[in-house]
Amino acid sequence: MRVDYRFCPGCGSRLLPREVEGRWLPGCPSCEFVAWPDPKVAVAVLAHDARGQLLLIRRGTPPAQGEWALPGGYVDADETPSEAARRELLEETGLELEVERLEGVHHVLVGDGGGLLVLAYVGRLSGGEGRTTPEALELALVDPASSPELGFSAHREALAAWRAGGD
Repeated sequence: MRVDYRFCPGCGSRLLPREVEGRWLPGCPSCEFVAWPDPKVAVAVLAHDARGQLLLIRRGTPPAQGEWALPGGYVDADETPSEAARRELLEETGLELEVERLEGVHHVLVGDGGGLLVLAYVGRLSGGEGRTTPEALELALVDPASSPELGFSAHREALAAWRAGGD
């Protein structure tokens, strides 16, 4: 999600184009504020059961509505990324996660010119009662080697890296 600033959030002055480190960015003529196009941070969860089956969700909301995906979502400012992975899994599926490790970090450019960093975590399903939600219309445990096509490039990259790592 990209935010286009027109006014300085500090002093209210209209932002003007300013060259900063070789880039033209909206900058405040009255103070030092520059509207850097920072990426949002999200998590994706490679959650597996004791048999090594991977949990997938069929998305109930855009983007990629109706497609298969890893559970996940945005990291809130007051939580660590691994806490976000556990929270997102619980919110979307009712299942609990024991985080094992960070699989990797994946960068995605989104259609509105914004960026997204997706931190993919591997973890073991550790409890809870699986259920569908508006975000996850269907849950499936699948063989990671033959999973259906995932709706997000970062999820496909994370799954490929996990498969290659032999976990």
